[in-house]
Formats: sequence, C-alpha cells, structure tokens
Amino acid sequence: MEEKNIKTISDFKEEIHRCSKCGICQSACPLYKVTGNECTVSRGQFIMLNGVIKGDLKLNKNINRYLDMCLKCNKCTQYCPSEINALDIILTAKHEYFKNSLEGKIYGFLESKYVFGFFLKSIEKLCTIFTPKYKSKTYSKKAVYFGGCINKLHPEVNNYAKKLLNEMEIEVIDKSFDCCGMPFLTTGNIERFIEVAIKNTSLLPDNIEYIITDCASCNWAWREYTKYIDNENLKQKLEKIKIISIYDLISQSAIKFSAKKPLSVTYHKPCHEKGEEAFNILKSIENIEYTEMDGYDECCGFGGFEHPYVIKDLKPIYKKKSDNIKKASADVVLTSCVGCLMSISTITGFRKKTRRLITFLKDYCNID
Repeated sequence: MEEKNIKTISDFKEEIHRCSKCGICQSACPLYKVTGNECTVSRGQFIMLNGVIKGDLKLNKNINRYLDMCLKCNKCTQYCPSEINALDIILTAKHEYFKNSLEGKIYGFLESKYVFGFFLKSIEKLCTIFTPKYKSKTYSKKAVYFGGCINKLHPEVNNYAKKLLNEMEIEVIDKSFDCCGMPFLTTGNIERFIEVAIKNTSLLPDNIEYIITDCASCNWAWREYTKYIDNENLKQKLEKIKIISIYDLISQSAIKFSAKKPLSVTYHKPCHEKGEEAFNILKSIENIEYTEMDGYDECCGFGGFEHPYVIKDLKPIYKKKSDNIKKASADVVLTSCVGCLMSISTITGFRKKTRRLITFLKDYCNID
C-alpha cells in the first residue's frame, strides 16, 4: 500500500508564528519587488494563513490567487533568518485549496495517470519508433538518467546524454520513469506528486550511484521526494543515491567541447540551480564567447506562467529579463531548466535563439 506524508496548514502553526515579520523576504521576493503587494510575499501570506488556521479567514479563491503569485523560486527561504521553509507552507496551503475546489478537481483529472500519464507514455512510444533508445556500454559505475518529460519528445537528446555519460565511464540503466512531478506539486496536487515519487523511486535499481538530470527543476523535484514518501524502505533507497546534474559530472570530467562555429552565448541561471557547473562548462568551450547577462540568476517568472491573472503582474519581471537578454547581445540564450526555457522563449520573445544547455552541447558543439 502506498504510504503518504501530507501535512496540513495547521502542522505549520509554529513556523508561521516564528515569522518575526522582519521584511527580509521582501528584498528577496522577485514579485514583491515589482508589485509592492504585501500579499505576494511570504510574511503577508503567513498572516493570511494564520487567519485560516484560527478560523478568522476562509481558504477561498481570493487567498489562493495570492498563493498562485508565489513563483516557487524559494528565495525567501534562502534568506529567512528564522529558517522557515515558506515554500513548503505555501504548497501545503495550495493543496488544501486544491482538494476542495472545482479548479482542483479539473487539474486533478488533467494531471492524472489516465490523462497526463497516458499522454506521456504514448508520446514516448511514438518517438522511440523513429529514434531507438541508445544501448549503454557497461562500466563499474552505474546510474539512471532522468531526462524528464521534454526528452520523451526528444529521445535523441536522451541518447546524446547517455553517450556523454559513457564517455565518463558511467553505465546508464534505462527505466521508464514518469514525470518528475514538479508541475503537480506546484499546483497543489500533492497526491499525484506522491504517486509519481513512489513510482519513480520504486523503479530505481539497487546498484546505482547516481540519479542524473539535465533540468534544474527535475533535480529539485527528486530531492523533494523524501519529504512526502512515508515508506521507509523507499526513503532509505533514495537517500543512498546521489541526485546530481549532468553538468556537475561534465565539469569534473576530462571532456572538452568546441563550438562548430564561433558563437556568443549568455546564460540564465534557474532558481533551482545552485552550483556554477554550467558557467564552468561554457567558459571552457573553444570558439565560444560567454557574456554574463545582468541579473543572470534572477527569476524568469515561470512560476506564474499557468495563471493568466498572475501574468499581468509578472510583466515587469519578463520585461527586465528580456531587456537583460537584449543587452547581452548573444547569439544564443541558454538555461538548464525546461520551465525557464518555456518562459524565456515564449514570453520574452527569444524563441529562435533560446536553448537548453544539453541541447546546445549536442547541436552546436563537438567533443574534442
């Protein structure tokens, strides 16, 4: 039987009371910086949620609207002197609204394994007809590679990543994983997130050293699994394996790249990416001129992408990112997150020149 660990807002009562209302989260929150709206930042949301816990307020669509304005960048948590994980609290509140609302029921149906899951499996089967899976070589170090949903549409990228890992003498064991679950968690569909967390963790072989990702958000989602799975055997299984970015492994390896033609590139660092590996790789590629854009690590606003009523408040964030990209004057804009890729290429209007880093290495570079 599946074991779940779903908290309620009341479980965070102490954390909410521990918030000193110091306002440091205001200086960290990208949306508060452009709106000045207290309800968009964690301390303002804590005040509302405290009212819900006490029974003075109802968790209705108006409060949910402000919860949706959280971009899930987690910067408020990083800077909080009281070390309160605001994102955990906001996602829990989202879940409580989700499970009791019509909107939640609609999302629940669309995100279910019978709709979203079936769609992904169908796409994967169709695409692998035209691009057969790469057969990994055998090495002592073993790993699974999690390419995420987008690589089900682009299995040739999966194959390229596996070849790179073979170059580093890492054997890749194929598994048919579900979505990482990040979209489900951020909409409040925690049951579905736990469902994919349990399935994906159950698929992990016992003899692997790494779970390797190329998307910063997928990497973050995998690291969230142990918070929500109550099954101790699965938790211990996951805790023994290192969840790592392929860019981290590349930066530690002897692999060298050279661009097929001279190019200038710039890089947007996703909120869920913590290291500097991507920059190290870009700066080492021959024939590449790397230009650091202003605000390279500032949120692109993808967290509000699915909510039309939030997008209008995000326009200053999109404009700033767009202006910084233009100022960098690069031939190609790179990022390691699929969500950031969608945001930058769609809303900021740089579709033709925006690429995932793994795709850029495959299409634009040679291995020396």
